[in-house]
This record gives sequence, structure tokens and C-alpha cells, in this order.
Amino acid sequence: MKRQEGSTLESVFRCGNQAASFEGLRILVIGLGRFGGGVGVTRWLASQGAAVTVTDQAHPETLAESVEAVSDLDIALHLGGHDLGDLDEADLVVINPAVSKARSKLFQAVIRRNLPWTTEMNLFCERCPGKVIGITGTYGKSTTCAMLAEVLESCRRAGSVDFTGVHLGGNIGRSLLTELNAIRPTDLVVLEMSNAQLEDLHRTDWASSLAVITNLSPHHLDRHGAYAEYIAAKLNIVGDPELTSKVIVGDVDPEAEAILQRSVADYATRQVRVVQPDPPIELRLPGRHNQANAACVLTVCRQLGLDEAVVREALRSFKGLPHRLEHVRKLDGVDYYNDSKSTSPAATITAVEALQQPIVAVVGGQDKPTSLTKLASTLAGKCRLVICTGESGPVFARAIRAAERQTDRSIACEVRGLHEAVELARVEARPGDAILFSPGAPSFDAYNNFVDRGRHFVDIVNALS
Repeated sequence: MKRQEGSTLESVFRCGNQAASFEGLRILVIGLGRFGGGVGVTRWLASQGAAVTVTDQAHPETLAESVEAVSDLDIALHLGGHDLGDLDEADLVVINPAVSKARSKLFQAVIRRNLPWTTEMNLFCERCPGKVIGITGTYGKSTTCAMLAEVLESCRRAGSVDFTGVHLGGNIGRSLLTELNAIRPTDLVVLEMSNAQLEDLHRTDWASSLAVITNLSPHHLDRHGAYAEYIAAKLNIVGDPELTSKVIVGDVDPEAEAILQRSVADYATRQVRVVQPDPPIELRLPGRHNQANAACVLTVCRQLGLDEAVVREALRSFKGLPHRLEHVRKLDGVDYYNDSKSTSPAATITAVEALQQPIVAVVGGQDKPTSLTKLASTLAGKCRLVICTGESGPVFARAIRAAERQTDRSIACEVRGLHEAVELARVEARPGDAILFSPGAPSFDAYNNFVDRGRHFVDIVNALS
């Protein structure tokens, strides 16, 4: 089937006509993803009668879970590289947010050929019938979203609310495209939106009903080139006052605050600042960052007019998300924490500062150029021992030794793998200590993603006797 020509597809897929039919169209999905970022949209497009081809540069073995998730579909998988020939008969291209459009030769060819293209997030937002609470920020998005969804569901069960259901999805790892038929206009949708998912949202006329910005600080500059461009992508979550009634804002740095004031219409009257509540929120999760997440959730719930007693009780009961300072177990008086989601030095600093007990830390992963000065100083000042592993283990160890003031004994040591690191940590930890696995680096030196890495740590810890 030859690609359909003319202005019809151009207007449908560039302007986001939600009434568009995909029956019989040939659609190319760029990026299946290690995290399955292309799985949801692939399944949904196939259910709409589209002929779907998925292309990904990664080899099949590194995409095993994602491949399995679409194995029941009648689709074409072109893995291990991109072929420009896949564009020849494509009526529409859908690009995974993990793909850097500026660096992707395949996407640049899409632009040169003037092919219609869109994203999974745009497809969902254009069709979502529910009221969306869009949540973005530099850190804490997933935890804030999960907290809020659990709190909203508790309030719904308690009664006296004007919404009928709660749905959680987006960047948290769950596409809601396949659940569109279950979302009612009276439902609330808690949608985590990353910078990559937001950067093309301006191609639609959609905006969230309530926008939440947990915090803003420089991040993902390798993708955006400049901090102002990163903020601009984030601000696509905010629509005009007729679409987005309030903008809830947490801790943002001065540059971001200035851009917010210039860029958001009626910002002075629409913004609601997140403040630490009095009395403080009781949480089972450690750390000031989780207090900030909870304060953000409470601010949202106050805007919605929900029963604060129910909200606080639900926050107190929230157990947290896997791989984010996840308490795995206590063994011989020692607490084991899985913080595999920590893929940057800043995230590990947050984890270390969250724990009040003496720490034996396990750090290291894929070696990427980044400053370790602040992290090394934090680890040297707060840890009993730091076990460095992975590809970047030697780099971490050198940075910690350079930061140490004492010269008689270094707290940094190096081991080959995670199993050896856990065994050493167990030997060195004392009752009352915490063993904290917070790599501070990406996982791709030895694992498909941080989830695989975290699962491995949890398996090792649970096997201890």
C-alpha cells in the first residue's frame, strides 16, 4: 500500500484531529524502548486497525521484555538498526520520547520528507475525556504522581467527591492509551509528563486542567542544549487560563521563576505555591524530598476541596515506589534500601541526606562524564563505608579519596559486581546501620535499565540468610 498523499493526512496528524481513523493506515513507531516506551502506543494502534511497524536501533536481546509485551500482535519488528526504507510507505510516524529528535537520522529523514508525525503523549492527550492533573518537574514526579493517585482513590472511597474514578499513567511507566475507553469525563487522570513527552505538546491545542510543577533545576541539557529550552518544554504543560485553571509550583530556581513569570499568562493570579504545611505531614518515607512531594500533593488536594483528614491519612500510609529509596528488609538490625532509580550524582546525594542512620553505601554504574565533586564530599562526610562497583566504580573511588580529609584510612573500596558489593556491605555494616544501594549513575554498563538493576539488588538481599 502506497503512502497516502495530500493535505488530509497532513492536517489530521499535524493538528491532532482526535476523530481521525487509523484503520488500514501504515504507521511506523520509532523506538520500542528498553522500558517499553513504545509498547502502549503500538498495542493501541494495532487495536485501531493500523498496520504497525516498529523500528529500534537496540538489538532484540536488550529489548526482550518489550518484545515479549507485543509478541501477540500482528506487527513488524525491525530491530538492531534503522532502515530509511521503512519511511517509504509510512502514512504516519510515531516517535518514542526517549529518541533524541535532534540526533536521530531517521527522524531527520521524516522531517525532510515532510511526513506526518506525532507522539504517544499527544495521541493520548488529544483523546482523553477525563480531567487531567498534569505533573512535571525535575525530580520527584513519579513519587508525587503515585502519592496523589493513591490519595485521590482513598478520598473517592471515602465519598463526598465529585469525581468517579482515578487513573494513573504517563512517564511513570504506564500508557493510558489502551485504557481510553474506560476513562469517563467525570474521572480524574494523574499524568506524569517528562520534558521529552512535553516538548511536542505545543503541536496540539490541549493543556492539562490542573498543572503541577514539583521543582525545576538544570537537567537534560544534553538533549535541550540550554536550560531555558528545557524549561520551555516543561511549560507546555500549562495552557491558557480557559484550559488550565491553576499552576501549582514547588521549589524552582530564580532563572526558572523568571521564565515562568514571563511565559505563563496570568501567572500571578493562577500560581499556587507549595509550602510546608502546619502541622507537618506524617510519612513512612524518609527524607526532606518526600516531605516536599507530600506537600505538593496536599496543595493539589486543597485546590480540589478534599477532606484533609482523609488526605493526610492516605499520605501517612503511602509505601513508596520500587527502586526509589525502597526499604527491602531489615536483617540483623541493618536496613537495606534499594535506590536503583538513582542514575545521577544529585539523586544519590538526596538519598544519602534522607537517611539519619550510619550508612554503608553501594555506588557506581555506567561511566558517563559528570562532576562527582559534591557527591564525593557528601559520601565522605556521611558514610561509614562506600563500596564502588560497576564501570564507573574506579572513578567514584578516586573522587571519594580525593574528598576525604583523613589520610590514615579511606572509606572507599572497589569490588567487581553487585553480589560482591552486597556481601561486603553485610560484613561491614553494624546493627542500626543502613545499607544503601544508590548508584548515582546509569545502569547500562551491566543492565537493560534501572529496574533490572534494582530487581537484581532486591533478589540478592532477599536471598541473604
